[in-house]
Amino acid sequence: MKRLGYLKLWGVVALVLPLLTVACSDDDPAEPARVEIDAAGSTVTFTYNDLEPREVSFSTNRAWTVEVPAGSWVSVSPLEGEAGTATLTLTPSEANYDAERSAAVTVRTVDGKAEAVITVVQQAPIEPTSLEIEVPQNRLVKGQTLTLIVKVEPEDAYLPPLVWSSSNSAVVSVDQQGVVTAVEVGEATITGTYGKLRCDMTFEVTDRFTTDGEGRTYSFADLAALPGSGVTGSEGVYTVSASMTIDEADVLTIADGDVVSLADGVELRVEGMVDLCPATKARIQPVDAESTPKPLYLTGDVKGGGKICNMEIDNCPIRYYGTADLTIEKCLFTGVRSSYSSINLGGSGLTTVEECEFRENGMPSISGGANIASALIFRDNYLYKNSNNTRNRPQINVTVPGDGQLEITGNTVIGPGEVTMNGGIAVANMLGLGGANKVLIENNKVSDCRYGITTNGPMDVRIIGNELIDNKWDSNPMNGGSGVSIYNSAGGQKVYMQGNTIKGHLWGITVIGNPSSGKGPEVNMGNTASGEEHNPGGNVLSDNGNGGVLYDLYNNSPMTVYAQGNTWGVATQDAASIETVIFHKNDNPSLGEVIYLPAAE
Repeated sequence: MKRLGYLKLWGVVALVLPLLTVACSDDDPAEPARVEIDAAGSTVTFTYNDLEPREVSFSTNRAWTVEVPAGSWVSVSPLEGEAGTATLTLTPSEANYDAERSAAVTVRTVDGKAEAVITVVQQAPIEPTSLEIEVPQNRLVKGQTLTLIVKVEPEDAYLPPLVWSSSNSAVVSVDQQGVVTAVEVGEATITGTYGKLRCDMTFEVTDRFTTDGEGRTYSFADLAALPGSGVTGSEGVYTVSASMTIDEADVLTIADGDVVSLADGVELRVEGMVDLCPATKARIQPVDAESTPKPLYLTGDVKGGGKICNMEIDNCPIRYYGTADLTIEKCLFTGVRSSYSSINLGGSGLTTVEECEFRENGMPSISGGANIASALIFRDNYLYKNSNNTRNRPQINVTVPGDGQLEITGNTVIGPGEVTMNGGIAVANMLGLGGANKVLIENNKVSDCRYGITTNGPMDVRIIGNELIDNKWDSNPMNGGSGVSIYNSAGGQKVYMQGNTIKGHLWGITVIGNPSSGKGPEVNMGNTASGEEHNPGGNVLSDNGNGGVLYDLYNNSPMTVYAQGNTWGVATQDAASIETVIFHKNDNPSLGEVIYLPAAE
């Protein structure tokens, strides 16, 4: 009985084992086959001319293959792979200029039990509704070429080849690829057409690069990006190899820390406004030691003027001939080798120069045209060794302001003595320019120059509180060496002097007129009278003389000079002593008298 029981048990086992084997076979897997396309990839759309590849991700639990319709316009890579996550790259083979088209890309498991379809669409082109030419400049330099860019509306519309023409190909020509060439100075209109659509652009051809005059602000980086500008470079370092003009409606600016190098003979002409005020020092300089650029020429007749500050300017003078106001602050001017002063005035606008340094320039730090009345405020500047090219030039050499203002105040002017030919401060009206011509020269320190201060011609000048020391560096006392030289042979100059220190000159003060005509300057350096003529004097003169003779005041004019209330370079301030340092009527009857008593107490 027991043996029979065992036989029945083994029979049951034999029946169960085949059932377990069937449940685990490939023919009837436990997990269904699947292919899952990422939601964003079930439909892929290309525009008509977009050939950039697209990527579509999917996952599957079986080995897989990709089916692409035969002759399809889209290619797919890869075409097969193992179970897991994969990415397909879809690329159109050509642009589509006909009707919209689509293709079905099928990802299928190798066993054929699961698949997913990616619909790929390529749109047909959109017809444009308008055309517009876009260029960085519509002013071209003679000889310049420029490829035209055409903007279409709507933005994704198809841009067909246009038919191009010029209203005057002798001025501006154009080929059928849209490349224009500036042939000759003048104007011409370029036209592009497509069916009933057209676009036009009028170009002006100039001899030199000129900005468009659309009210734009141009940095040197902006100029470097414009074809034909002559400006090259990037990242704050630029070279200007050709002369250019900033239009009267535009603005020239400079970025923080820019270094701009100008080639020999290059001129930057700004007919608009300057805004050359970087937060950190920027620099304008020659491209090399042998190059001498032309001055930065500012006209500013319409918009004009502006501001220049925090700049280092090496051998690039400024010419300001504008009618608007210009301010120059905290700049350093060095190394001028040309025949121009560091700053040259020739316009009616007010120029204000403050807290600048002028060091070792061949010509004056600032000068004005003899035939143009220019308003100026020149304040708190430092001048050293300017006008050092051995010619007889002052370091400040300006013309009267007409009915404007001229103030030279708080400046330090140093020769030094070894230059011998550079004067200190000079104001002139040699051509008899009209107007009130009021001039203020106050609180300046002038030392070791050929002379201290000189005035020449009709003007109303106040010389107050200046410190003039050792301005005597002229080998011939008959040619210079005065602390103050006042010249006016035809009359019309009125001088008020008060509180000045004048020490160590060949001549303290020289007053020069025309004794034969009875004309000369009216000089008031101290007057006890009440009213408008009152002047407390307070001038201090000492150690002025040459040839072993002291000359605090030499009146070489027929005019009476009032010089009361001053301290003279003698131990005792009495008539006998003071007479020894003054030359006037008592020494030559044709000359005017100096009224010097009472002297300072």
